[in-house]
Amino acid sequence: MASDGGTDLGQLIKSMSPTLHPETYVFGTIPAKSEADYSNVLKLFVGFPVQMLFREDEGWTVIVAEKVAQDIQLQSTFPCKKITLNVHSSLDAVGFIAAVGKRLTELGTGVNPVSGYYHDHLFIPVGKEEMVVDALKKMALEQE
Repeated sequence: MASDGGTDLGQLIKSMSPTLHPETYVFGTIPAKSEADYSNVLKLFVGFPVQMLFREDEGWTVIVAEKVAQDIQLQSTFPCKKITLNVHSSLDAVGFIAAVGKRLTELGTGVNPVSGYYHDHLFIPVGKEEMVVDALKKMALEQE
């Protein structure tokens, strides 16, 4: 059984080691009104490296590499870079993403956070990724 991750806010911040991924990602949506539509969306992405599929009432939200969106002619928005925080935070950790979000607010940048089982990932507007990585590394050092 995998570990449930950490919950101590100070330790999570201190231990995070942000990694910038080189790929540019985009967000898209695919409407789905019936169960068959939902199944067809899943089939569409077989064989493609999808970062996230999330089912909403209006349809599927998808995060894919910009090239994948172009290849499948998916209308997309928000070209962004992914930063992985590389600390195993618990799914019920309190305040970690809020603290990171506060720091990014101070930088004047938006963020779309995605929490996976092991790590938290930040999707940052293209052009702001280096500034964000530097700020997060500084934030971790401030906990020393």
